[in-house]
Amino acid sequence: MDDRARKAEELLEERAKTRGPNGHSQVQTEEPVGEPAPAANAEDRVVELTNDMKRLAADFANYRKRNEAERAEFAKFAKADLIARLLDVLDGYDRALATVPEEVKGQPWVEGMWLVERKLRTVLEAEGLQPVDSLGTPFDPYLHEAVAHVESDEPEGTVIAEHQKAYRLHDRVIRPALVTVAKKRE
Repeated sequence: MDDRARKAEELLEERAKTRGPNGHSQVQTEEPVGEPAPAANAEDRVVELTNDMKRLAADFANYRKRNEAERAEFAKFAKADLIARLLDVLDGYDRALATVPEEVKGQPWVEGMWLVERKLRTVLEAEGLQPVDSLGTPFDPYLHEAVAHVESDEPEGTVIAEHQKAYRLHDRVIRPALVTVAKKRE
């Protein structure tokens, strides 16, 4: 019998000895005692292990990059819920400031309200919030929520009134617009 066949039989016998009662292989913690491999096999084994280590290092680098990208994406949208709730406050400011009578517009407290509204809008925009213009655009179910369809001279499916503004956080819509959509006159 040649060396390779003898080696293969020895490995099969060792493998049979390491099988547990359930028939599965058990993990070996010590190196098997036996005769050292010839020099050519040792060099092949070194090359094989080196290639395995390179693959392992590349897999780990890919895992780390993927993990960092997922973390960055999570951090980008982690504040979306808070920002969506703050949009109600911003809407309240817009409604309140739109109804200020002309005779009190120069009052310091009204100017203070305008300043607070501008600061809030600036902070939200710095976080990546962008308003979406809807008037005159075609109805898009990803950006708009239709609350009414009204007969109009505008082309059918066009947004003719906006009741609540839509906002995007980075590239994701966090609040759709509440709109009225035009339909054909009968």
